Amino acid sequence: MQQELSKLKQENERLEQLAHLDWLTGICNRGYTEECVDGLLSSRQTGVLLMLDVDRFKQVNDRYGHITGDRLLEKIAEKLRTMVFRTDILGRVGGDEFVIFMPIGQEERFVEERCVQIRDRLRFVELDGQEFQLSVTVAGALAEQGDDYQTLFDRADQILLEKKRSRKRLPTLSVQEHKGMIKKGIAIDMERIREELSEQETIPGAYCQDYETFKSIYRFVERRMRRVNMPVCILLFTLTDGKGEFPDLHQREAQMRVLQEGIQSSLRAGDVFTQYTSCQFLVMVSDSDPEQAERIAERISDAFYRTLDLWSGSLLHHCYPMRPRQGGK
Repeated sequence: MQQELSKLKQENERLEQLAHLDWLTGICNRGYTEECVDGLLSSRQTGVLLMLDVDRFKQVNDRYGHITGDRLLEKIAEKLRTMVFRTDILGRVGGDEFVIFMPIGQEERFVEERCVQIRDRLRFVELDGQEFQLSVTVAGALAEQGDDYQTLFDRADQILLEKKRSRKRLPTLSVQEHKGMIKKGIAIDMERIREELSEQETIPGAYCQDYETFKSIYRFVERRMRRVNMPVCILLFTLTDGKGEFPDLHQREAQMRVLQEGIQSSLRAGDVFTQYTSCQFLVMVSDSDPEQAERIAERISDAFYRTLDLWSGSLLHHCYPMRPRQGGK
């Protein structure tokens, strides 16, 4: 009982910690940042709040894609982690906005020096072998008597906005150029997604999956069959010792390997199979009616028996055509 309570406590602590973290970067989220800074200001009545904003970050998303944009934000958080002390609070408070709170007494000169240091460190960020040149605006404010997080944040935010206004205005893109950049960014996202989703190394023959994945594929095909008339059959192969019992364990493993290789090589790339039990395989063959599925099963059985020509057991197979579940839409 004590052990279960301890595990429950640990799990609650883990979930509570996750609730405090930013989902993308793993640093403090906006709410927890405010909570921590308020606590430190209440107890120490001093501190420095630095704000960081990535200039024209939308153009990064438009030009390179949102996936790259997210990964750049992760890299920025990693760099900032190396620049803060254990007692500092590092948080992400907006899409491309970060804050650092240092619970120390300092002067304006320190704030400016720290802003320059952060800006210089983030000038170049490397991602997947490519170097990105970033422009960031960094501003800071010293805590004053009676400050809480919100008043200190607002003051630092006003300084940051003034810095942005005072900088030389860069040429703006035309509507067509902007649309072109957005289309390019989306194309990059799609290419990266395609690369991540695609099978990295295509193995000839049928597609072998674990049972849970096979079950999900089955349900997906079942849904399609409610709208598309497509013949699909399920085959169940079962190894026995010839007397209705399962083979001995030491024989079973070798026989199952032979059967798996036979299924893999005898079926098409669009067919799917999985190991169902220690002596059974489930196979889904598409574009096949029961008669065709039966011929496929016999072909697999013949190949199996040829490989194990002295085997005294029996390979059984059963077939049924898939039907969409009743009541679905």
